[in-house]
Amino acid sequence: MADWQVEFSIVPRRALATAGTAALRPSTDAGPWGAESLPAGYQSRLAAVASPASSSSADVQSWGPEDGNRLDVSYVDGRATNVTARVDVRRLDAKFGAMVLQFARTANAVLVRSDGLVVEPIVGAFAAALRSSAAWRFANDPSAQLASYLDPAPDDE
Repeated sequence: MADWQVEFSIVPRRALATAGTAALRPSTDAGPWGAESLPAGYQSRLAAVASPASSSSADVQSWGPEDGNRLDVSYVDGRATNVTARVDVRRLDAKFGAMVLQFARTANAVLVRSDGLVVEPIVGAFAAALRSSAAWRFANDPSAQLASYLDPAPDDE
């Protein structure tokens, strides 16, 4: 994931209510979508806002470039298990953002930012989650964000 991307897991409300944040942990079982179905026709809706892309695994279907707006759907035995969206905050795309929110609403799901923040699929909450992210800080002031990673100079002199 690039420094300018905010990653969200799209998680069914029922899975989050049942398992809490444990629904987000990688595991060998079915993942948060194991007992749920993705909305009918989701592939064509995703393809309408992001081009199908190659992925690192045959068990992952992707739309969009690796370093831009991207969606990934992971499968186990042909059944969807995880859905993630990465939002490129360098160039916000209203059409992509609207599709992510519509997808989540249609699927009766919420967005969970990679740091655990649960976000309702509404414009205001989504925008606030983007603006409060490290990716947003990086995109708006990359030198300050990079400087924050450096150790302070020793005070020996």
